Amino acid sequence: MRSYLVLMATATLILGACKKKANIGTSPIITYQRLVPNTVQSGSAKDTVNIIFTIQDGDGDIGNDPQTGVHDIYLKDSRSNQENPYFLPTIPSDAITPGEGINAACTLRVYASLFLLLRPDHPDGDTLDYEIYVKDKAGHKSNVIKTDKIYITP
Repeated sequence: MRSYLVLMATATLILGACKKKANIGTSPIITYQRLVPNTVQSGSAKDTVNIIFTIQDGDGDIGNDPQTGVHDIYLKDSRSNQENPYFLPTIPSDAITPGEGINAACTLRVYASLFLLLRPDHPDGDTLDYEIYVKDKAGHKSNVIKTDKIYITP
């Protein structure tokens, strides 16, 4: 629950120009842009990694209702293969025109103090990347993207 609140509060969804896309279809398509910074200090309250990607969805049905318990974004940590689900912020209904699709830029903030910690067997430094995918309201799963490496220092 704590991670839901942290990432829900920090996920930023900026809706771009909504217009028809001929070949997008009903499953979301995500495109990795970058992450910044790529190095953090383990557990630092000052360090945050911003993962930036875009979402396109032909029918515009992204943004699940948190009351349903169905999440939007899924991050899988390469160190543990643990998959963590998160919600997108609520998208205002007047920002989506049915039948026209949606393009969105998403910045997901990952706090070092909560998620980027050294493992006991890697006290001198650690490296990870995330695999990310998105699900829309109809349950369609996007493609999977992989971030660049994130380096964790002691």
